[in-house]
Amino acid sequence: MAIDTTRDLFIYELGILGEMESSGLMMFNFLAHRVTADDLRQIVETEHRECKRREQNINSCAEAIGTSLLATRSSAVEGIYGRFEGFVRLDPSPNMLDQFAVDTMIRFLHITVAAHKTLVDWAIIMGENQCVQCLHTNLVEKQESLAKLERYGHELGTKLLAPAARRA
Repeated sequence: MAIDTTRDLFIYELGILGEMESSGLMMFNFLAHRVTADDLRQIVETEHRECKRREQNINSCAEAIGTSLLATRSSAVEGIYGRFEGFVRLDPSPNMLDQFAVDTMIRFLHITVAAHKTLVDWAIIMGENQCVQCLHTNLVEKQESLAKLERYGHELGTKLLAPAARRA
């Protein structure tokens, strides 16, 4: 596919965003089987469900503009996922694995928030209102998830660091 217009670039980037969510589904599935804290497992499972819905919103956007998503890879998400797989191979303690899982989800959400912001702006400029609605919904939900995860990660980190601070 030649990318000659802004619309072509939008479609290409939308395909990457769709792949980010698809890769995110695999990552969340992997995380759900590795984390040990029950509340964290619930968070991961919730993110997995939301990731599926967000992927559907991206597909709805593509349908609204009369295209299908291009099969593109998201090396950024693959890298985040691969980094977690590598960490698991180090056989970390359950607490450290849980903390790294939270950090992994935060990284994923940051990168997908950035991708959504760009595409929401482009959809607005292009006058693709149905895409704006789908992508903006995803963006707001991702930002809310990110804020919750950052708070959870901070609380978890504080619990893990408190015993070490007392020894010092």
